[in-house]
Amino acid sequence: MQEHIIKIEQGGNKMTQKNLPENRHSFWLATEEATNFPKLQEDIKIDIAIIGGGIAGVLTAYSLHRAGKNVALIDGREFCSGTTGNTTAKLSAQHQLIYEELINRYGNKHAKLFYDANMEGMQYIKEIAAELNIDCGLEEQSAYVYTENPTFNEQFKNEAKAYEELGIRGSLQKTLPFNDDIELAIKMDNQLQFHPTRFIQGVLRELKKHEVPIYEHSLINDIKQNEDQSMQLKTVDNITVTCNHAMFATHFPTFDPDNFYTEMKPEMSYALLYEVDNLLFEGMYINTDSPTRTFRHVTMDNKNYLLVGGESHPIGDDRSTFDRYESIDQFAKKTFGVSNAIYRWSSHDLITKDRIPFIGDLHPDYPNIYTATGFSKWGLANAAIGAKVITDSVLGRGNIYDELFSPQRTIQELQETSSENEDYHTIKSLHLPEKIADLMLEEATVIENDEEQIGVYKDENKTLHYLDLACTHLGCSVKWNNGDKTWDCPCHGSRFNAVGELIEGPALVNLKQK
Repeated sequence: MQEHIIKIEQGGNKMTQKNLPENRHSFWLATEEATNFPKLQEDIKIDIAIIGGGIAGVLTAYSLHRAGKNVALIDGREFCSGTTGNTTAKLSAQHQLIYEELINRYGNKHAKLFYDANMEGMQYIKEIAAELNIDCGLEEQSAYVYTENPTFNEQFKNEAKAYEELGIRGSLQKTLPFNDDIELAIKMDNQLQFHPTRFIQGVLRELKKHEVPIYEHSLINDIKQNEDQSMQLKTVDNITVTCNHAMFATHFPTFDPDNFYTEMKPEMSYALLYEVDNLLFEGMYINTDSPTRTFRHVTMDNKNYLLVGGESHPIGDDRSTFDRYESIDQFAKKTFGVSNAIYRWSSHDLITKDRIPFIGDLHPDYPNIYTATGFSKWGLANAAIGAKVITDSVLGRGNIYDELFSPQRTIQELQETSSENEDYHTIKSLHLPEKIADLMLEEATVIENDEEQIGVYKDENKTLHYLDLACTHLGCSVKWNNGDKTWDCPCHGSRFNAVGELIEGPALVNLKQK
């Protein structure tokens, strides 16, 4: 395993050196050949334009194509380079503790619909994998959410009662296969796990075989709707896509006329992957405690791996991401006796107020524009059923999940807080070097110049890059992420690489150079 030594400044003294995997790609991206579709270079006309190359966009394109519609699939970067390619790849309806919360918000009928939607989404992925003969490590597993904190016992008992009321197959547990020292756990039967990029690549091969137009590196940054409800989408290179319907499955919708979607909460989480000799356990696990811990096994190409993640937090909170990785690593070594990790990566999620995604009409004034966003860390199964919801909308027929996922729904407030937690108490604050002269290679700091904050990054060639820290979305000040070497916006979740180039939106352009 290759490693590099990372040193960061703290209060003028060197922190403890941290050995982390050099590979900052996810295991899913590193073990599947990258896509290589052309850039959109001339104007096209199409019935339906699907914008976004994650699981939501690709499966919607596949569903509409299978329904006989004329579809084009367009991504601003590479396919699977966003959340789909950086997930823990659990296909689960469990979503930590959510069903008592949904019953309290919306009643039993809606809560049961949410469970059914996730189960149907999983079944759809299973059917597609079988139909297209995609070898993506798809296997059935039980899902567990657990706690080591006795103050959560009542919540777990209430969640178990919700399972019973809704007819969810599962049970309350007092031990786990790898740990007898827990308070309580809830098991949900008949869940799945898989290799997401291998699955998506299989679907893309099928679309390509049927000559569906597919484009990468073609960022849509403008839209004009005509009187006949058709529309013209413009790329950053001023190429026009004329279409009758458009779907934005772009993590955050790149078209947001009223800034409605800025109410979603952006969060980060982290993962490490270890090679192990044998399968350590069956099942998929996540806790409700702070800090968050989530883990599953991976068996791929006759090798066994352990994926461990967690450390969820709001984006851009000025805390060291190195320490978050280190905390996960210490947990994995103590709990499972693993050696050094071989991959590390982070994931960016958008959380809605009720933890249910927005899938459907993007805005009431734009009837032929759809979105799928706000998957709240559990987007794989929901994205699959979302593909069916959008397909039915385009075809002019109703879907039983329309109201459940509608972006225009009225969100019922709760008096009590959700089970999601923010992991602060074990994490050290990030202290940047006070002077540019103190910067080490691949390190950044923030300086003041005429009452303006400027980001400074020193690359591996000792070149300094000066950046305007105002996010190019709505002007919030971006924060340095030392573990991933990115500038992250705490307001709405836009991310830029170390030299200011856009990684993911809602921003559409790079940070300005100073």
